[in-house]
Amino acid sequence: MNAFSDIDALLRVISREKDILRFLFTSRKAPSLRREQALENFLSQDTRRLDYLLEHGVIRESDGLLVLEDTYLRFFEEVLEVNEEINVLSVKQHIDALNENIELWLTVGTDARRHRYMGEILRILRSIALSTHRNVIDLKRAIDSTYKNERDYAVKRKRLENLDRKRADIALLIKEAEKLFDVRQKVFFGLGMDAHLKETVAVVKDSLTESYHGLLELDRQIIVYLNKIEAEQRLAEKIRRIKYLKDQLVWEQSTDVIWALQSHRPAFLEKRPWYNCLPSLESLTNSPDGIAALKEAHAALKNPTAKRRTNPEPLSPEELSRGFVVKDTLNTFEVRSAFLGGSQDLMTFLAGYTFSEPLSEEDRLTLFCRLAVEFDEDFRITDEYAESGGFAYPLIFAR
Repeated sequence: MNAFSDIDALLRVISREKDILRFLFTSRKAPSLRREQALENFLSQDTRRLDYLLEHGVIRESDGLLVLEDTYLRFFEEVLEVNEEINVLSVKQHIDALNENIELWLTVGTDARRHRYMGEILRILRSIALSTHRNVIDLKRAIDSTYKNERDYAVKRKRLENLDRKRADIALLIKEAEKLFDVRQKVFFGLGMDAHLKETVAVVKDSLTESYHGLLELDRQIIVYLNKIEAEQRLAEKIRRIKYLKDQLVWEQSTDVIWALQSHRPAFLEKRPWYNCLPSLESLTNSPDGIAALKEAHAALKNPTAKRRTNPEPLSPEELSRGFVVKDTLNTFEVRSAFLGGSQDLMTFLAGYTFSEPLSEEDRLTLFCRLAVEFDEDFRITDEYAESGGFAYPLIFAR
């Protein structure tokens, strides 16, 4: 296998063959690209381009199908954050590398060499925080995907138990990383604590704390999922047992299914009842409305094809008369402009402001809340409160 001479050659190949690399990455779960298809669809029948990718280890041929090499596959998955495997080992490797570089920093005596090791220590610290955070995200994705997509209860339970063990491993590594700052490398973090290192350590500690809280939530989620699986599995076993007894024609004598069905009548399974309200003959023959209904029914029966018509009542003279309704509306922008020109608080200002129509105490309170929400950028809302009319309100002034 040939290696790339420099990074420029690698970037040129990735840019030139981006179409086939994109296809191989998106179809990594089910490889389906053969050599002939690759030459025809992506490489313009140029066998040299395909041989170059194979010789330099960008792609490989497996069982007659072209796939991405594991190095590039892991790289794309890590960068795009779509990897499904939780790599706990990488965090442990970072912790070991951090201990090694700290020991070297404490051993050397020149500032130049210490500066080089310090740069490596800062890089490893950021890598620990990033790897832990990604592992927590990948673990949550794997837990949700396992519970929602796996159909076999036994496999689902086993995979969740395995993921729970990985969760415990990540939590243990977080505790080990936190011990570096306070116990195992206390001397280094006491001697070499410059401004840059102090800032990086603070960021890493916050990230590790956030990741640990995420693991606690995942622990609760796994317990909930396992309990649901147990309940669903028991229900499925009961249904299968009842079906078996029903097929054997002994389920009425062997179980209490008849009693259960009779005692449990969920409303959503029932049909909506329909009640016919029939008028009495006395009301039909002795009331004006009843006699009118009988005449309408008799006419409809004589001519079933005629359309039923209902004559509406005529409009009253008041409804026919033309007129205008004038409704005064409140201009909140005008009220805001008047308030910004004064020095009173908003509630005191509204109490003395002259409106075109008098406002009640409740309307003024509603207007107070509306102005505070609409023009909050123009107002200065303080932490002081005052009382008026049995309620407390914050003091709001113009900026």
